[in-house]
Amino acid sequence: MQRLDALDRGVLSAVLILSIALLGVIARGDQAGVLIARIAPRDVSVTSVLRLTFSEPMDAPSVEARLRLSPETDVRLAWNGRTLSIAPSRAWLPEVTHVLYLDSGARSQSGRLLLAPFRYEFTPRAPRVVYLAPAFSADSAEAANLWLVAPEQPFVARQLTHSSLSIEAFQPSPDGNLIAYAQPREDGTAELYVLDVASGESRRVTSCAVVRARCTAPDWSPDGARLIYERTELDPALDPFDRDVPRAWLLNLRDLATAPLLSDTTRLGGTPKWSPDGLRIAAYDRNLGAIAIYELSTGARKLIETLDDVGDYAFHPRDGRFVYAQLVHVAGRFSSALEMVNLDEPSSGIRRISGEGSAVEDRQPRWTPDGNRLIFTRRILDGSGASSAQIYQLDLANETLTPILQDENYFHGAISLDPSGRYLLMQRVAVNAAQPVPSIWVLELESGKLWQIAGNGFLPRWLP
Repeated sequence: MQRLDALDRGVLSAVLILSIALLGVIARGDQAGVLIARIAPRDVSVTSVLRLTFSEPMDAPSVEARLRLSPETDVRLAWNGRTLSIAPSRAWLPEVTHVLYLDSGARSQSGRLLLAPFRYEFTPRAPRVVYLAPAFSADSAEAANLWLVAPEQPFVARQLTHSSLSIEAFQPSPDGNLIAYAQPREDGTAELYVLDVASGESRRVTSCAVVRARCTAPDWSPDGARLIYERTELDPALDPFDRDVPRAWLLNLRDLATAPLLSDTTRLGGTPKWSPDGLRIAAYDRNLGAIAIYELSTGARKLIETLDDVGDYAFHPRDGRFVYAQLVHVAGRFSSALEMVNLDEPSSGIRRISGEGSAVEDRQPRWTPDGNRLIFTRRILDGSGASSAQIYQLDLANETLTPILQDENYFHGAISLDPSGRYLLMQRVAVNAAQPVPSIWVLELESGKLWQIAGNGFLPRWLP
């Protein structure tokens, strides 16, 4: 028999060692397992969507069955490839430490396991308030800019923009990290900018001045990836039919591509707004005398006739209900009443919320985050109550109308609820003041506590 030389013996020994090692790995199983490659964001707002990215595609049920939150929170889960999105159904509790747990045993599509439990702590920041100021200045050249204030630190405001021309419209992003705003120019055009709140840097996202257009009234898609905005063409070389009327345009913030919402130029679109589920866009069409609501997936259109064109309308946060202002004639004058339709069940008809024949002016409908109540402003027109706008709440389940804030010495407006539904933000103007200057206030709904957070400011909005 032929004997093995030293080289052959070395090779055979190496093969035996590798084989034993391989058998050991197989016996012990996969020691690395599937990994969590990334979790974002690190700076969490009360509306932030947590995104958990795995090292490989996962078996969704095995992950979701092992997911827990403390304190217990109602969330919506969605998958995009290897990434799981975790969105609060209402809002994370501000300034409360939350813990996300994922127990071991979650399985990838290839069968590999998450071998160790995962734990992630986050504390959502409290919502802040953005507003425009000054509302009034002895120096008429002083422009209105964006300011930021925390309700728990009244009057400690920080200026966000430093424009020489007053900013005319703005909207915070759904996660509170960005603010889209419209910046007018000397020639009458206007551009849209996006401000990063943390860094303070702004970037221009449209080129409207180049084509002589006025771009304003931005509104964010729920995922924060796009803007819908109002664009008015000013170029005198255009056909008169195409000039000086608002149309709705879409802007993709990833590549700044922009285009009309509709290819038919006869369809107008003032004050466009996105539905909370991202499936619809509403805009006012002056040609039709109606709010046009477009289904983005099909292009289908629903029309709600109203001559009130100021954009007083609101989608329900969870279902197809839609509330809007209708122009009515009451008490010898034109006024506005609130009406509601169900976009998912149009055959159910129109419901008048303000009450038939009521001598009131109702405006600014705002749904509570749970969708059970409407908050709005009301003026009494027949002398039986305050002629200045006060704030009311309507419980739709039992038709109960409750005054929330009643002080006839003030005119209330620009109302909005924070994402939790706990606080109501507003601007107030003293009715009998020699110089009626608006100021910014917050009302805690449960306790009735009311306090001023900024003076000489207007159009406040919550920054989540």
